[in-house]
Amino acid sequence: MEQKITIEELAVMIKRGFDETAKKIDVDKRFESMDKRFDGVDRRLDHIDARLNTIEHDIQEIRVDMVHRHEFEDALARIKYVERKLGIENGVE
Repeated sequence: MEQKITIEELAVMIKRGFDETAKKIDVDKRFESMDKRFDGVDRRLDHIDARLNTIEHDIQEIRVDMVHRHEFEDALARIKYVERKLGIENGVE
């Protein structure tokens, strides 16, 4: 059974197709815009990651030369003991 379509119905169908295509193009443009924004975010995160790596490296370098508090206090106590035994006045009591 053959269905007959009027010119008006065909025009409505074609218009509906064009409208759906236009919506798809709008969505694609939005995704392109989002992609550009995410690229910017990615670049900023890469920069932050590089800075954090530098900071981590610097902290490791500081730790190599760092004296822990208990070691420092122990050394001060030993110096104070030696000064007392030798009769050296250090001006700090």
